[in-house]
Amino acid sequence: MAAKPKTDKEKLKQISVRGIAQVEDVTTIKESFNRHLHFTLVKDRNVATQRDYYIALAHTVRDHLVGRWIRTQQHYYENDPKVCIDSH
Repeated sequence: MAAKPKTDKEKLKQISVRGIAQVEDVTTIKESFNRHLHFTLVKDRNVATQRDYYIALAHTVRDHLVGRWIRTQQHYYENDPKVCIDSH
């Protein structure tokens, strides 16, 4: 049996950051920082400079901000914020 073609809305939901863990604790931040140090900058602690640490931290913060921004945009797309719920 052939799969039913997905609607445009279903396709958009596949392209989502909802599965990405939010930064909730120090351990998560450290893991993200180390991941960027190793995989973005291709450095380890033996050769990383202060600038490398700064860039890894900047990428960690950016990931968090971008993830939240995209979640907000997805929420706005799904629930039009311009629709007035409570009229005065």
